[in-house]
Amino acid sequence: MKDTNTVEASIKHSIRKNGFPEKIVRLPFKPVYQSCKAHTTSLTTVLKNLEKEEIFAKIAGDHIEFRSLKTLHTQTEKPVEDNPMDLSGLSGGAQGDLMTAARNYMENLTPEQKAEIQKKVDAMSDEEKMNILKLISQQIKPQSS
Repeated sequence: MKDTNTVEASIKHSIRKNGFPEKIVRLPFKPVYQSCKAHTTSLTTVLKNLEKEEIFAKIAGDHIEFRSLKTLHTQTEKPVEDNPMDLSGLSGGAQGDLMTAARNYMENLTPEQKAEIQKKVDAMSDEEKMNILKLISQQIKPQSS
């Protein structure tokens, strides 16, 4: 049996404690999706049911934004671009551009997103951190063929 009501109740509780309906509330996509899966229901069904209660959801990157009728057409204060850290256009002496892009990206993150990134970085081994730095340096200074 599908347990859609449990997932819906959990979402409603989470968004209300974070200021809904006065605020747009963002929840991480993965835990919501995993909860649906664990309760053998589909995310689409849950979101459609919430919409009947005037709780409108939109998937935005790694999050689901929940809006009320009051905030439905309000733009989020600092929208995060789909891929703000795309390094494909950088070359040669673009370190300043990279720093600017990184700074802009970090400014657009919510405190929860920043904490999540910090948690992930803290859990990385030194080797993984070095691999990331190597990848970034290759993007800035492409290797010659």
